[in-house]
Amino acid sequence: MNNQKHLPSDQEEELVDGGKVMSLWDHLTELRSRLVRSLIYVIVLFLIALPFSDQIIHFLRVPLTNSLPEAAAALHFTGPMDAFVSSLKVCVFVSVILGCPIWLWQMWKFFEPALYPSERKYIIPFAIASVAQFFLGVFFAYYVILPVALDFLIGFGMKIGVPIITINDYLSLLTLMILGFGFVFEAPVLLILLAMLDLIQVEVLAKNRGVVLVVILVMGAAFTPPDPFSQVAMAGPLYLMFEVSIILIRIIKKKPRVKPASA
Repeated sequence: MNNQKHLPSDQEEELVDGGKVMSLWDHLTELRSRLVRSLIYVIVLFLIALPFSDQIIHFLRVPLTNSLPEAAAALHFTGPMDAFVSSLKVCVFVSVILGCPIWLWQMWKFFEPALYPSERKYIIPFAIASVAQFFLGVFFAYYVILPVALDFLIGFGMKIGVPIITINDYLSLLTLMILGFGFVFEAPVLLILLAMLDLIQVEVLAKNRGVVLVVILVMGAAFTPPDPFSQVAMAGPLYLMFEVSIILIRIIKKKPRVKPASA
């Protein structure tokens, strides 16, 4: 038996247009719908990328081959299924990255009901900023951090041995760094959202800069190889974006909210 009281349809519509009151089941249903839509788009992109898996692998291996000595500039595989499975992994990896405008938009549409009417105008700018930040993290990892990290790690290893890099090992490092940077660069946008929802206060963020810096350094250690340059190269831009987030939150919070009129 369901003892939950349902609002009349006209009152439900008023809440949807104004404040937004949804049950837990409504939230779960909405979340499932957004996830399914995102998954469908990612699958479509996966099928599109599949015929180009060889070209994608050749593009992704460039930072590695540039760091390896010319005589050893090749990827290796140790099992008969490695190359085939790696092609599938690469297509999934690329489809998630290229599909980020879709699944990030679905995420923001999921959060939209929690915002006041005056705040919903920020959905499109936030979605655009989220996509830009994700791609910024991806490009920064691929073109800046990954080459430097590979130069350091391979150069260090060549002092004691000969590099034989398997395709599985390289793709694991590549996926961790690129997706890690992409998601970590979303932190400033997430902070602004939480502040708009009154889940965090800008004064608390400003007062705990030291704690935030430590967290950023830990994240840098988690998503980068164990060399100081890579960790600092990730932590520096992220902390700068944190300070920019504080400024933006203060600007946004100065604007008065327009609450829905009570019935």
